[in-house]
Amino acid sequence: MAYNLLQFNSFEELLRYLDSQIAALQKSLSALQQRYEAVRAKAERVRAIERVLEDLLGEKLPTLNEIDYMGLKLVINARAVDELTVLEEVLESQRDSLEALRNVRELLARLESSALASEAGGFTILVETLNGIPMRILLKEVE
Repeated sequence: MAYNLLQFNSFEELLRYLDSQIAALQKSLSALQQRYEAVRAKAERVRAIERVLEDLLGEKLPTLNEIDYMGLKLVINARAVDELTVLEEVLESQRDSLEALRNVRELLARLESSALASEAGGFTILVETLNGIPMRILLKEVE
């Protein structure tokens, strides 16, 4: 988990920042989705072969050659199936982050259009983020 502190001079500036974060995440998700589709086709072929082998052998084949070294997992001879598992985890995480950013952006857009935003001229906006997602917003009087 990574905390960060960002500073903005207006809600408009904060919204532009969020828009850029959302756009970057959408671009990343699109690229990952394309890679996922390509790897999925390969992984399905590998899984089909493994099912045939399991039926012939009468036992389940080992799935990962994974070594855990002080919390770091290292997969030896990674297959398309292994990559697909990682891609699924990353896609789900990025989709969750995108939804969280969109929700925060929607809330802040409403806040910007409210009376509070017009009165926030003498404030600096501090934003505490956790893994890039705003978690706390502080309106601080300009000194």
